[in-house]
Amino acid sequence: MNGLVEIKFKRDEKRYYENTNDIELRKGLYVIVEAEKGADMGRVGNFLIEKEKLNLPDNYAIKKIIRAASEDDIEKMNRIHEKEEDARDKFLNALKDQPFEMNLVDIEYQFDGNKLTFYFIAETRVDFRDFLQVLARIFRTRIELRQINERQEIKRLGGIGPCGRELCCKNLNLNFNRVTLQMAKDQNVSVTSSKMCGLCGKLLCCLAYEEEFYQEEAQKYPEIGEEIFCNDKKMIVEKNNFLTYKIQLRDKNDVLTTISFDDYLEQRIKGKRAKFPIIKLKRNKNEQH
Repeated sequence: MNGLVEIKFKRDEKRYYENTNDIELRKGLYVIVEAEKGADMGRVGNFLIEKEKLNLPDNYAIKKIIRAASEDDIEKMNRIHEKEEDARDKFLNALKDQPFEMNLVDIEYQFDGNKLTFYFIAETRVDFRDFLQVLARIFRTRIELRQINERQEIKRLGGIGPCGRELCCKNLNLNFNRVTLQMAKDQNVSVTSSKMCGLCGKLLCCLAYEEEFYQEEAQKYPEIGEEIFCNDKKMIVEKNNFLTYKIQLRDKNDVLTTISFDDYLEQRIKGKRAKFPIIKLKRNKNEQH
């Protein structure tokens, strides 16, 4: 069966696998998959996904689906989730004797019990080698302490964004390293606006998701600061609004003029001194641009 299979784990974390054993798949089916030094269990999400359409890192290791899970496997996983709550209490109790602080975000047992992962946030890099040995003695399994950032924390916990939809970091495969202030500028979002930040306090993931659209549209519009003629007057491009198909111009007297994108295209065809239907707006002295 060609294409990758999306497998969802605890808190709907997604990873991608190959169905080399030709298991009959359906959404929600529990399956046993390969894991680092063992096996894990998750639920089938989407499948027959082309790898090229996924924004996966170059070093992403694609493992295989082993088999469909049995009812006994599912009962075992439920017992494991109960053990995770007990592990939280033991972890926090052991942390009291450590010389550093960390905020525990989540706990995840691997299905076969061969690994227990603790996700945490700390303000600085933490040398937890001694603490790792303490935890290994308590739980008697392989321990991984994974320090994550605020964006990764929200991705694990999930939530609803200001748009009313599930957070982009939760349901889209985005490369967080691509979210930059330049994207906000490209999309006419004020860099000082609190609306730029998501629940994690970082730049909105949707800036990266929508950037390609804005880059493509920008190729069609005049550049900011470019001089064009409007009704026999030389004016400077002040702002392009790609969603309303409007271009805002400013003359030497600081008067703003708005023309449509269609009118701009017509001007380019007929010549630089074409006439435009315009809307004039006096600049507000407090307006930022």
